[in-house]
Amino acid sequence: MKAIMDEDKVIKLLDSQIRNSYGNVFWTHKIHEKDADIYRCWNNWIKIAQIVLSAISTTGIIFILFGVSQNTPLRDGQYDCVRWAALISSGISALLVIANSLAKGYDLGELSASHGATALKLLDLREEYLSLLYDIKAKSINVEEIQERRDELKERTLSVYANAPRTTSRGYGKAAKAIEDGEPFFTKDSLNKILPVDLQEE
Repeated sequence: MKAIMDEDKVIKLLDSQIRNSYGNVFWTHKIHEKDADIYRCWNNWIKIAQIVLSAISTTGIIFILFGVSQNTPLRDGQYDCVRWAALISSGISALLVIANSLAKGYDLGELSASHGATALKLLDLREEYLSLLYDIKAKSINVEEIQERRDELKERTLSVYANAPRTTSRGYGKAAKAIEDGEPFFTKDSLNKILPVDLQEE
């Protein structure tokens, strides 16, 4: 009887550890997911800005060339229009240079894809942690099997973390808002918020 109680205690401790690991993977997955959205949004805006600024800049240059290339002399006021068009076109061209530099200096599309790929790997791990928790609750596996699967998941999780891109504070904030809890270490209540009803603890 004593051996059974000891095994139950071990399983309870392992269950608690795996729940915390599940929470950390859940949390990190959400941060990478939000960072992927942030970089994708910025990348889209920069591409739109490049197209719009390029079009406006080209239109301004055409207007200037049209204004100064006529055989008839410019009338009063037209000089000011051409001058303003030149200034505005120059300003827009400068903004276009900045947008192009940002696009070249920071590969936002690649950053978004990298965070997205990491999020998918963590999502897979999250589901495996969840399956393990269900197996523990169903008492369908013994202590040795729990430890073996825990160690294997831990190794894979560390591998994903080691190759993951750096997260941002903005992604952290968006993830915190999404799961309504900003703590990196999970209490029973915070874990219950992200665990299915069947796995929640009283």
